[in-house]
Amino acid sequence: MAYICYFAAGLLNVYWLLEGDELSTRTQMIIPVLAVAVAGVGLLFAVRGMTTDSRTAYSRRALWVLFIYYLAILSVLLFFGGLFHVDRAWGSAVNLEPFYTIRRFLIHYRRTGSLASLSNLLGNIVILIPLGILLPLMFRPLRRCWVTLPLMALFAVGVEYLQWCTRVGIADIDDSILNFAGAAAGYVLTRLCQMVYFRFKGAKR
Repeated sequence: MAYICYFAAGLLNVYWLLEGDELSTRTQMIIPVLAVAVAGVGLLFAVRGMTTDSRTAYSRRALWVLFIYYLAILSVLLFFGGLFHVDRAWGSAVNLEPFYTIRRFLIHYRRTGSLASLSNLLGNIVILIPLGILLPLMFRPLRRCWVTLPLMALFAVGVEYLQWCTRVGIADIDDSILNFAGAAAGYVLTRLCQMVYFRFKGAKR
């Protein structure tokens, strides 16, 4: 049953890649989430009956697969954009004024009521949330906030710097701010869940 779920998740991704821009933006966002959910069900079937050590090792390998899958999607979103109808402006434009773009989108939303402005802001937050979730799950040293948060800030700034160097999109400090906010939110949520889990686990002993 586990391999059937993995195969189904793979088929979803093949369909996603083949159809490309023919799919609506909502559908293109749902398919990767659905693929991960189906693969997660397969993981639950796979670890049934395993010993604790085997279950831990198998789950860690699954996390690595998920991490690589996420990085692949993130690369498409940040540097290619085609799969999600993200129209990248090619050039070397840069915005170094903090909150300029955020303020501009909020003003546009207030004047027009267009959800596209909010979608752009929320999208920059959401795409880095999985990074904040996966890092403390996979790497024990990255559970320390004074290590992980600066690393996430460096990653968010580095992405914009790469976009400027490669002339893909517009390097915008506000994108870095929103990306960091998403990664930090994912990290805080994960650490809270971990602390609750470990406390509950300790209380049962």
